[in-house]
Amino acid sequence: MNQSESKSTNQEDLQSFRRSGDQVTEVSRPTFSKKTRVPALHKFYIVMLSLVLSSFNVALPFFTDLANSIQSQNLYTGLMLTKGQVPFSDIFATGGFLYYILIALSYLLGTGLLLVLAQFILFYLSGIYFYKLVNYFTNNPQIAATFNFLFYLLNFSFGFGGLYPIQFAMPFVLISLWFLTKYFAGITKDEAFILYGFTGAIAMLLEPRTLVFWAVSFVIIALYNISQKHIARGFYQLLCIIWGTILVFYTAGYFILNMQILSPYLSQAVVYQFTHFAAADNNLVLGIAFQLIAVLAVGLLTGALSFFKLVKQDNDKVIKWLIFLVFLSHLVIALLSQDFKLYHLLPLVPYGLILSAMALNDTYQASLNQSSHRRRQPRKRSTSFFAIYLRKQAYLPLLVLAFGIGQPLIHFALDASNNSSCELIVTYLKKSAKSDQTIYVWDKTAKVYLETGLKSASQFSSPTVHTADKINKKALEDELLQNEASYVVVNEAQPASATLRKNLKKSYKPVSIGGLSGFKLYQKKQ
Repeated sequence: MNQSESKSTNQEDLQSFRRSGDQVTEVSRPTFSKKTRVPALHKFYIVMLSLVLSSFNVALPFFTDLANSIQSQNLYTGLMLTKGQVPFSDIFATGGFLYYILIALSYLLGTGLLLVLAQFILFYLSGIYFYKLVNYFTNNPQIAATFNFLFYLLNFSFGFGGLYPIQFAMPFVLISLWFLTKYFAGITKDEAFILYGFTGAIAMLLEPRTLVFWAVSFVIIALYNISQKHIARGFYQLLCIIWGTILVFYTAGYFILNMQILSPYLSQAVVYQFTHFAAADNNLVLGIAFQLIAVLAVGLLTGALSFFKLVKQDNDKVIKWLIFLVFLSHLVIALLSQDFKLYHLLPLVPYGLILSAMALNDTYQASLNQSSHRRRQPRKRSTSFFAIYLRKQAYLPLLVLAFGIGQPLIHFALDASNNSSCELIVTYLKKSAKSDQTIYVWDKTAKVYLETGLKSASQFSSPTVHTADKINKKALEDELLQNEASYVVVNEAQPASATLRKNLKKSYKPVSIGGLSGFKLYQKKQ
């Protein structure tokens, strides 16, 4: 196909797009350098989308009440770090050490704008490298732009309010995925594996569950080198990876060892994350059904279901297997979450979209091949790939997106009276509690902790975060029975064991606050 023919085809390709099961004719691909370029207009779109997503940040005062349990807990952990409490030691935490340091810095500076700026930069980098990846695999800037928009849309819906560790770590994962794409295409030097190790270490210090990507990619690289009989080359790459990793881990390790949290850090952020997948105690079957329906509805399974057709093509087999296996791993983790929250799907979004972009592109190329054997049809109004994508998914993505964005808004509206009661309790505690006293808030958010700055009497500051595990739930109950809390705030709608309620009546006395509704405040008896 010469250049003029290619240009003509691209101008009329949308008009001739049809769903087809025909085999795809392999088309010539431009040079790699052309496929790495992100057009200036698309960069502008990425900047604007990154700005919009970053602006809806629960670290900002007017969005904090929209934070769910895990977002609120992460803010609390960062705040307590500034007050001398250490994550993984004084507070049970599963995010990365660097992640909590970043939140703590925002509190030290007295503004959440640092987190907004950090998320803007990281979302921008994610968008740039995600565009590169989709454009490489589809050789179609229009599909790349469409799926880039979907990437931001799903992040906005599934991760409304931001502040999830995976959103901070994602650009480093995508940079590494882009590097491996170039490596398996045979156009990168072995020395560049230092970058792979460097970005991998940063990602794991932000979100330990990105270890899934590094573990799978490490095995794939090893198998690839063995199949190509690159044993010496593979050993050299390993040394480069270790060197790149050391550059980050040596610095972070100095502080982690100094704070004497290495053992609990590995236990909570790594071991716990990969041995206890349940984030709530809802019905397992219903949780699986919910997450599976959401994945199917937005089209994240489209490419995975067509994977074996995609991998039959001659090009990029190794990197396709890598993307597919990482996608499946994160999907299994999300399905086992026993929860009805969409943020569990965030880690698999980029992989699912890349696979789905490949599948859509194959169907699209098949339709072009089919139309080339027909008489030219009358010119019709062009249709965007986004509209095509929605039609193929029966417009279900719009329903899921509305659910993801509407869920926190509905909860906020329903909790309006609770928020008012929390404000009354906060006002009372600011006047009555001493700064060195501890409290416990039996509620799903850390609002009272955040506004009073008081420490929790338990390493589990919320009864709904990291307590789906029976051992953690028992540890929380044991800590509360020690009566270390000077004050206990109880949301009466939040279930509590009979033992805890009996202990409250025995060891604490109720505090009368005018206008309090749905909550009770207890003070420890002298």
